[in-house]
Amino acid sequence: MKLIRRMTKDYADYLFDESRTMGQADYIAFPTDEAALCQVVRWCAENRVPLTAQGGLTGLAGGASPQRGLALNLSRMNKILGLRRDEDGAYYLRVQPGLRLTQLRRALSAKAFDLSGWDEASIEALRPVKPGQLFFPPDPTEPTASLGGMAACNACGARSVLYGCTRAHVNALRVVLSDGRVTSLIRGRDRAKGRHISLPIEGGETFEAELPPFDTPDIKDAGYFIRENMDLVDLFMGSQGTLGLISELELKLMPAPKHLWGLTAFFPDDENALAYVRAVKGRSDAGVPAFPHRAASIEFFDKHALDMVMAQKAITPAFRQLQPLPDHYNCGVYVEFNGDDPAAMSPILRDLAAVIEAVGGDPARTWVARDQLELEQLLLFRHSVPETIDLIIEENKKKEPCITILSTDMAVDDQHFDELFHIYKKDLSATSLHWIIFGHIGENHVHPNILARTKEEYEQGHRIFEKWARDVHRMGGSISAEHGAGKIKKKLALIMYGPERMHSLIALKRAFDPQLLLGPGNILTMDGEAEA
Repeated sequence: MKLIRRMTKDYADYLFDESRTMGQADYIAFPTDEAALCQVVRWCAENRVPLTAQGGLTGLAGGASPQRGLALNLSRMNKILGLRRDEDGAYYLRVQPGLRLTQLRRALSAKAFDLSGWDEASIEALRPVKPGQLFFPPDPTEPTASLGGMAACNACGARSVLYGCTRAHVNALRVVLSDGRVTSLIRGRDRAKGRHISLPIEGGETFEAELPPFDTPDIKDAGYFIRENMDLVDLFMGSQGTLGLISELELKLMPAPKHLWGLTAFFPDDENALAYVRAVKGRSDAGVPAFPHRAASIEFFDKHALDMVMAQKAITPAFRQLQPLPDHYNCGVYVEFNGDDPAAMSPILRDLAAVIEAVGGDPARTWVARDQLELEQLLLFRHSVPETIDLIIEENKKKEPCITILSTDMAVDDQHFDELFHIYKKDLSATSLHWIIFGHIGENHVHPNILARTKEEYEQGHRIFEKWARDVHRMGGSISAEHGAGKIKKKLALIMYGPERMHSLIALKRAFDPQLLLGPGNILTMDGEAEA
């Protein structure tokens, strides 16, 4: 089959994702449409060849690094297919899974669409739309992520505080099953009956299966979503290509906010920052003024993260434009607000300044962004943290090839977050490891990162993560709030689910994928693999 190519050194860049988890594959394929995707999947089923779906290769859990068989790269399925407007005036955009978030944002911002292949109804729906009128809210750290990949791990990002994760913005899916058949699912129409699944298959057939006899965590979670009477669109959101392959998504768009404002405040201690975050989230401590405004995102940077970026600024030309940090900082918190009325900025700043001062910060030593240019400066600093991590890991990997990014995205509820944060600090401070903590504190899942320099440090980091997984499980949380378990965190998933529930998830996978060809090595600890 011409679609299937032998894996050669020319395709070496498709053997790993952003986590730097090195994979292995015998074949690679680049389908450009659903029909070609179905052909590839049928070929794999007939020849018992495992396959791993890939999008933008931006994942941090090794989910797109092929374990064996075929690397199924969907980056050339990157078209915007059409637009519709419902009776309530909401807009829905149909896209292929390889479309990158950056491409979608550019198209919406400039109203620049390739209309070849669009039907007349889609073109008519687009006609009254103004450039920048609509947007897709999910905001993962890496904007080159593909839409299919974002759905496959229910990606969230900074602005999920206000807008929620990818799941909340996907209205419909087309999914290719392990035998090449296609199911088309619409939110609200296709639901489980209790724990019984009946998927409509194109051609008039149905696919029947049973959901596991338990619900997955209520807390923000990037893994399997299991509920009685659940919407079947959600079954594939977070399953990381282990149950089926997304061939098309219908995204629900929102009116774009006219103004985005940001502020980065610096604090003398982490406890000041925690009090500030509680207040911004509407949970003020005694003596701290109430804060009546709702933030779109709340991001944290510990001192190690700030020091790391400043050290990188001295040696990386692209970082030279970063703002200098105020003197005597310990940590920082970035807060963003989205709105339509510029007059609303003044009361937000006034109320935020009162909170900053009350929790021990200094309003005069904050960075404030009142327009897009200033906001880009603050966001540049935020994104420089993961970029610096990538640079450091790339260097460390040259000396020790087994090293990958070691980053957690565990999540707990408000009641347990401070406890988890202090566990992170206590456990890491007791080591000589190179580590930082930063990220999405607004939804209780900061990202502790261990920047391993040796094989021993890498293994020590994994042991610490396993200990934290047990802590998080005790608190009723999730081991992955937005990145998915992939291959790096599958042992953590086993700790969270336990052997009995893991076996129930494997039974669900076997119903969808009897030959166990889809996403080998992702999420599930199969029979015969080492258990925690």
